Amino acid sequence: MVARLCVEYWKLVRASQRAAQQLPDKDGRRMAAQVRFSDLQLATISGQLGLNLVSFDGEQFSVGMPASADNGDDFSQDEDLVVAKTLEPAVVREMKVVHKGRVLVARRSDEVQEE
Repeated sequence: MVARLCVEYWKLVRASQRAAQQLPDKDGRRMAAQVRFSDLQLATISGQLGLNLVSFDGEQFSVGMPASADNGDDFSQDEDLVVAKTLEPAVVREMKVVHKGRVLVARRSDEVQEE
């Protein structure tokens, strides 16, 4: 239950970061500072509980990864895939996955072309 709450808070922080970028300078900076503080609080509190939130952006995607690919059916199993975006982090406690993450994947070749 606490792991799920951490995931939801993580998603709220990420959405707030994007929203802060859309605000005028003064308001955006103030909101961005609050969001950074909230993100630090999330890391501190989850750490005190022994929970580690793991994002996968840019990592090679593999079947053994503690995350499922929402768009995995769009690719064949033998393709070289990377995580384009973490939708939900995995929550790990003492090297055990408490909550499996969710990601979007892309072909490594597509990822290189976009950069």
